[in-house]
Amino acid sequence: MDQLAEVLRQDGKIWVVVAVIGVVLSGWLYYLLRIGSRVNKVKQRIAE
Repeated sequence: MDQLAEVLRQDGKIWVVVAVIGVVLSGWLYYLLRIGSRVNKVKQRIAE
């Protein structure tokens, strides 16, 4: 595993991996926030 990390660092591909992980996590967080707001809207409609 250490050899893989070293190869990625040498080629500069580690930044591609970091960027992809960042994009995936950002998309996941955005999705969860959207779902949360929809749930709150449904809760408000039920409470009325």
